[in-house]
Amino acid sequence: MQAWHCIAIITVSILLFIYGIFRNEIEDHVYEQEVDRAITNAKASGEDRNKIGENSTSPNKEKILDSPAWAKYEVILKCKDSKQAQLHLETIKGASFLKFFLNQIRSSTTASELIFSPFKSEFFSEDEYSILQSLFSAHTILEDDTVIHITCRGHTSKSTKLFATLILDSYKLARQQEEKSQPLASSLLIQYEELTLLEEQIIFLKEEISTENNDGSTINVEAIALSSEMMMLEQELAQYKKILLEIDKLFKADKPTDEYLKIESFSQFGMIDELKNTIHQLRSMLVNQELEDVVFIEVKKNIETNELLLKNEVANAIEDLKAKTIKGMERKKTLSFRLVDLRKSEGLKDGSHPKFNLLKELEEKLQSLSLQYQKSFTDWKQSSFDVVRSSFAE
Repeated sequence: MQAWHCIAIITVSILLFIYGIFRNEIEDHVYEQEVDRAITNAKASGEDRNKIGENSTSPNKEKILDSPAWAKYEVILKCKDSKQAQLHLETIKGASFLKFFLNQIRSSTTASELIFSPFKSEFFSEDEYSILQSLFSAHTILEDDTVIHITCRGHTSKSTKLFATLILDSYKLARQQEEKSQPLASSLLIQYEELTLLEEQIIFLKEEISTENNDGSTINVEAIALSSEMMMLEQELAQYKKILLEIDKLFKADKPTDEYLKIESFSQFGMIDELKNTIHQLRSMLVNQELEDVVFIEVKKNIETNELLLKNEVANAIEDLKAKTIKGMERKKTLSFRLVDLRKSEGLKDGSHPKFNLLKELEEKLQSLSLQYQKSFTDWKQSSFDVVRSSFAE
């Protein structure tokens, strides 16, 4: 082979290598553009989902994963009426269910990898919650607003069908575990939060009234009994507060267990007095008697064991004291509220206390809203749907 043949072959190889690098760079650039466009569309799609109750979508609207390379799985739900359909739609797209759904996916490593792994790269900076929002859509249609169309998307047909199955299973499970204090539907949650706010306002107003002087002239036996019990509770709570302050002082000073036993009423709790006497007797044996080595070691072990038991019993006594304090404070609040209720009728009668009028209005409003919420929540829990279609999209 002549020299110019070798040079020609080397030149062609270099040109092919350069062309390959250039083509790779072009393809990478195009892929990055496609990824950026998908992320932009995902964010736009997420904003569209916040508008609950859309009856139709524009055919020109671009969404993430609209490429034919991605699999689509459609689930169609049939509800009893349009009101129930709207509530189910609102719940499926709501933040409460999405968080629950995300936790269900995360609980399975296999499911999490199948669903999220194609989106976890340097090109996709979205978190799993945002990705989840982009992987499915739900809407009703103008032709029949009792029907909900759910479209799930995924990297493969296997992951897409798994995703669709999980969303239905998770939704049924979330509804089974749903509590009245934590409704899934956002409209019901708003109602419950309004009730909670009203209850807080009533409690605050009752506390305010209970601290004011009672100028009423009516003598009520029950009111006298309530006032008497409240006075005794206040004395007990003052004593508990004094002991707890002493305990806090000893704790901060890192004092030994023996110092806690000097606190009034501590020796009366549980086995503290008995353990203290046992330790004292065992210590006396070490001081006043000459013991064999084996007996000496055994006595030392018993002292250590009983000291540990005593330390634990002191800790229990402190917890018991805290529990009694909390219970006493709750009881005092209950009694003060009962006293306010007794005084309310008199205050409303003579109009001497305008806060009673406000209290009455708030309580009536709370009762009305409570009945409405109870009915709404009961209807919601009794609502159901049928899966009328579940298949891959053409």
